[in-house]
Amino acid sequence: MFENEKPIAKDRLNDQVYDRLCSLLRRGEFTPGERVPVALISKAFGVSAMPVREALAQLLAVGVLANVSGRSVGVPILTRDELEDLRDVRLQVETTAVRWAVANSTKEFIQTLNQLLGRLLDAEESRDRGAYIKYNYEFHFSVYRHAGSRVLLDIIDTLWLRVSPHLYNMSRRDIYRISNVEHHKLVDAIANGDEDAAVEALVADVSVAYEDLIATLDEDEASRSSELAG
Repeated sequence: MFENEKPIAKDRLNDQVYDRLCSLLRRGEFTPGERVPVALISKAFGVSAMPVREALAQLLAVGVLANVSGRSVGVPILTRDELEDLRDVRLQVETTAVRWAVANSTKEFIQTLNQLLGRLLDAEESRDRGAYIKYNYEFHFSVYRHAGSRVLLDIIDTLWLRVSPHLYNMSRRDIYRISNVEHHKLVDAIANGDEDAAVEALVADVSVAYEDLIATLDEDEASRSSELAG
């Protein structure tokens, strides 16, 4: 774990540790329900435990991390209600960002989205989950950044940090194909200046991911109940 991490430079140390931890969360390096290993992270980053603990405290304060074992922090296992709540809030703020991005659309912006869509299609074809999640993040945040609101982007980023570690638990074999259909629709809608169609594509994309996460959660709970009954 973390063997490819480079030591962090001493300039703006706390900010860099926080940013690096966020990157690890988006890459699914932390398993929901397990504690975050401070010592391993400190060693991988080449820093003392103090800035790591401070960054973890920041993530704890905004709900990205939680107490999972005694005083240890980690990615919480989300319940069905929590997943649905997170989905509903995301749909409210991300559809706003999409509408603003459509209003700010440029030829260069569409070209960037098409390039990222191509990478998503390649990741889908090769069934490379890590690459798909990486480019999915870049695709969506290219849209959200183009909305032109730093405040809105920060809100969306926090919401994504809360769900990103769980995206690695999606089980449907065709989930990336379905998502890419909606990505294609989203790019077309933005290119055509159609806010309503762009919002419809985003809602469909987000919703299908959560349907899979909730279905996977239900299956896991049913399996645990069966083991306990046995």
